[in-house]
Amino acid sequence: MPTPITDPDQIHVKHSDTDVWINPVGGLGDMLMLSSVLKIVHDQNPDKKFRLVRRTRYPLFLRNHPAIEYIGYPPKGTKNIITPNYWDKWPMGGGKDRAFQRLAAIFGLETPVEETLWVPFEIKPDTFLDKAIPWEKKNILIAPFSDSPRKMMPPEKWEELVYMLRDEGYFVIQTGQKHEFVIKGAYSLLGATDPKQLLSLVKRCSAVVTSDSFIMHAAKLIGTPAYVVWGPTQRIVYGYDNHTHFEASLDHCDQADKCLGPHVPENYNTTCPLEKEHCMAKIDINKIIRSITSKI
Repeated sequence: MPTPITDPDQIHVKHSDTDVWINPVGGLGDMLMLSSVLKIVHDQNPDKKFRLVRRTRYPLFLRNHPAIEYIGYPPKGTKNIITPNYWDKWPMGGGKDRAFQRLAAIFGLETPVEETLWVPFEIKPDTFLDKAIPWEKKNILIAPFSDSPRKMMPPEKWEELVYMLRDEGYFVIQTGQKHEFVIKGAYSLLGATDPKQLLSLVKRCSAVVTSDSFIMHAAKLIGTPAYVVWGPTQRIVYGYDNHTHFEASLDHCDQADKCLGPHVPENYNTTCPLEKEHCMAKIDINKIIRSITSKI
C-alpha cells in the first residue's frame, strides 16, 4: 500500500475537482470517532480516499490513516468538502441517532455500524511518564475537565471523590490542561501530557473516572474500565455499554431542554445558571466509590 501523503508543502501534489475533502471539527473525542468511522469506510472500500484540511489539533488521529491520502489546504473554490458536524441535526438519541452512528451516516455508511474505535498508530508505554509517576498497585486516572463547563462536576465533588479513593488505597492521577483547576489530593499532570501520552496513561491505569470527554472515548478504545458522570449530555447518545455510568437527575431543572445542543450554541462555553443546583453538583460520589471498590 502506498504511503499516504501528509506534507502540504509538496509542490507536485495535483488537485482534482473530484477530490473529497474533510474539514475536521470538534474535540479530540470527535477526532477519535472520525478516525474510527474512516477506518470502517476504508475496510469496506479500500480505494476510497479523502483529503483532510490541515488543523493543528487533529493530525495525530488522522496522519498515516489509510483513508487519508493528503493533509493540506484545498484549492480556492473547492466544493467537495465534508464537515462532520453530526451534532447539528437535533435531537440526538439512541440507535441510529447516536453520535457515532450519525458520523458514520455522514460518510455514506449504512447504519447501524459496530462502534469499534481505532487509531492509526500503536499505543505504547511512555518511558518518561512510567519513570516519573510514583505508581502504586491500584491507580485511578481522573479527568474532571470538559470543553463545556456544563458537563463538569464542581471541584469540591472531585475533591471528595479523590479523598475517598485515597482512603480506600488508590493512587489518583489528575490529567488535563494547565489552566484547569487542581484537585487536592491528586497527583497532577495538568499541562504535562499530549494526546498520545494520555492514551498511554489510560492504558497504564486500573480505571478512569471522567465526564463526557476525550478520556471516555480513550478508555473505550483501550478497554480500560471507565466510570462516567453525566448531566446535560446523555450516555444513550455518547456513552458505551461497557462503561459504568452515573447520571444526574434533571427532574428539578427547568433549563434542561435549553441547556446544550445546536439550538443553543451560545451555552456551550458557559457555566450552568443554576449554580449550586447544577445537575452535576448532585452526583452521588458514594455510589461511584462503591462501584469502583467492588470491581477494581
